Amino acid sequence: MLLAAGLAWQVGCLESSNAWDYLLDPVFCLLSASILLMQSLRTMLAASRLKKTLKAAVATAVIGVAMLGLCPAQAVASTPSDTIAATADHAEEWSVTATTLSQRAANAGHERLATLFKSWQLPEDGDRQVVLNIPASLQKPSWVDTADEQALWDDFCAARRVQAAGTFELAILAAQAPTVPDAGLQRRSETLRLIYQTLRDDPEHARAREAGGWVQRDGQWVWPNAARRLDKGEEYSPRFGWLPRGRQARYHAGQRYAGGRWISAEADDSRPRTVERGWKFVSDHWLITSTADLSKAARLAQSLEETHLIWRQAFGSFLAEGPLLEKQLTGPGRAVGRDLFAAMLMIDRKQYVAELEKIEPLIARTLGIYWTPTQTAWFFDQPADPVDDDSAHRVVAVEQEPKTIHHEATHQLFAEMRKTSPLAGERCGFWAIEAAACYMESLTSCGFGWTLGGRDAGRVPAARERIIEDNFHVPLVELTAMGRQAFQADERLPQIYSEISGLADFFMNGQRARYRASFVGYLLQIYTGTVEADTLGPTLPSQLCRTGRGIPSAYGTLERI
Repeated sequence: MLLAAGLAWQVGCLESSNAWDYLLDPVFCLLSASILLMQSLRTMLAASRLKKTLKAAVATAVIGVAMLGLCPAQAVASTPSDTIAATADHAEEWSVTATTLSQRAANAGHERLATLFKSWQLPEDGDRQVVLNIPASLQKPSWVDTADEQALWDDFCAARRVQAAGTFELAILAAQAPTVPDAGLQRRSETLRLIYQTLRDDPEHARAREAGGWVQRDGQWVWPNAARRLDKGEEYSPRFGWLPRGRQARYHAGQRYAGGRWISAEADDSRPRTVERGWKFVSDHWLITSTADLSKAARLAQSLEETHLIWRQAFGSFLAEGPLLEKQLTGPGRAVGRDLFAAMLMIDRKQYVAELEKIEPLIARTLGIYWTPTQTAWFFDQPADPVDDDSAHRVVAVEQEPKTIHHEATHQLFAEMRKTSPLAGERCGFWAIEAAACYMESLTSCGFGWTLGGRDAGRVPAARERIIEDNFHVPLVELTAMGRQAFQADERLPQIYSEISGLADFFMNGQRARYRASFVGYLLQIYTGTVEADTLGPTLPSQLCRTGRGIPSAYGTLERI
């Protein structure tokens, strides 16, 4: 209101003898100056060296802070369109910065740096979801070893920190943007996406780390469970997991602590292993009991922890509460640890089947299972014979084992990361529980981390084959009405697994992720026991929910699946 009145006074619409009015003049002038400086910043980014540009950015930021101090405490709320426009401008500014840096590196003959700078910008979410690897710190490549390369690298890091600061402000903008009813998940999804982009550029951005759920210990950003163990003096290694203080060195020296005493690793390995006397491997989020070699448990832990990071990005709005997320963005965060997830790793398929067939008669058809009644994920080490990839329980060749781990861990994370109903999917909507886990099978590694989905990933090619060659289609209205027993007893189950994989890819990535938030909202309704049999979420078109027509994402020009 103050600035609007100042503008009106400037153009002669207001006349007053009150001395307060004259304070509007410098405020309005400062605003105009800041706008001019922002415009000049873009030009400088394209035309001059980065160090000069960064100085201009800092100057602009200082004026911006001064303006905030002069303006009233209540800010005008941004709109979703404001957020979109600001995000586009932010991406364009980084593109100019990256081009300038890349040209500098190329002109100096440092082609590897030029390629790195040019390729740093992320691709847009198109037909697949972008998932980012978040390093512990801003790590310099080992091949950057000359003074000239170091100077370029330092400028690149400085630019990334400036970019990260801007991205985090966009995250705050997205979190605070007013939304229409039932659009809160969309807002939280965009906020989380921007938080992780902030951390990719600046892994040490404190507020983004806190908003993402990390806490700091001894200068390192760790998960809350790890922080609690560090506070107790425990030590971690990828080979042996978390152990009490002083044991890591003895374990690496070939000793093992068993039955209240120290024995040699050879003696420990020679003891027969049962489920009750299995090795224990503790990672940040899992307690693994293993009858297989401890090194196999370590590999399983690595895959499970990878799934945890990816799940938090792909489905983070399932977990995040709107008011809490906004509070974490704008003030000190308070991350809370949780009990460890349980996982079992059997030495071979025979032991796996023997342990589980008494509770699951079809266990021999599986490579892994998440058993909901005991909240435990089960796996085995010995390779299985290749079987039909469309089978109900994902029986596949051993080289696809990580997909099974991602699938079952996804079930576990949805069921246990927040309070959920133990009867989720029993009455209706069970297909989506399996579809979300199948979607995680499409995980593909790439330079910036991973991608999820895409018409050539996971089971989507099989889904296209079903509809194109077999003309197979189950209407959504039929799928959504199925509970767990009806779904698993359906004689078309192999084909249905293909179809729901395609559906998951469409809802997560189709039409530029238009339905992603709605699908996560639908999963939230299923897992909290509030879903209805005749709906796929309040924000999806009713025709789409009834028939499934108009879902072309992963299927080229097809009109239905």
